[in-house]
Amino acid sequence: MSDETTQEKLAQAKRTATQELFKSGTPDYDPRAQQRAVEAQRKAQLAADDGREGE
Repeated sequence: MSDETTQEKLAQAKRTATQELFKSGTPDYDPRAQQRAVEAQRKAQLAADDGREGE
């Protein structure tokens, strides 16, 4: 996977996790959705870090 694609996925995962976090305390809040978003962000960060190590 290219570095640009990895960075785009990381940015999107961060945005999604932040959106879910801001729903906290509202009727739209779903703790499972927030946990999935955080896990996706963690995986995207790992992929980005692995890409940097290969340089």
